[in-house]
Amino acid sequence: MRLFLALVALLGLLALAAAVTRPGPAEFDATLDRAIRDKVANTDVGDQGDPFATIALVGCKLRPSDCVRLVREMLDVTFDEGAFVTRVTVRGFDREATCTGVFGRFFCRELLP
Repeated sequence: MRLFLALVALLGLLALAAAVTRPGPAEFDATLDRAIRDKVANTDVGDQGDPFATIALVGCKLRPSDCVRLVREMLDVTFDEGAFVTRVTVRGFDREATCTGVFGRFFCRELLP
């Protein structure tokens, strides 16, 4: 019986921690910012086959904050905030990703290709 009560108490504490640390839109924007900056920093200029993509990458390397703002404006982002988690659906650039936010972080399958 003590083990059962301890397990219930532990699950209750875990649920309370998840509810208190559930991330919101500001944390998602920070996650997206980091993902875009990381992708831009780790992509070589000569790797793009399309000349327009190469020009866009050069522009992003020169002004990353403007690039992040432009990409964010072009995405359709939908938030579904539950009691313990936040689900975010991101659509844009012929791609879709679903992210789950829990314990102060977002976990995404593939936010950027």
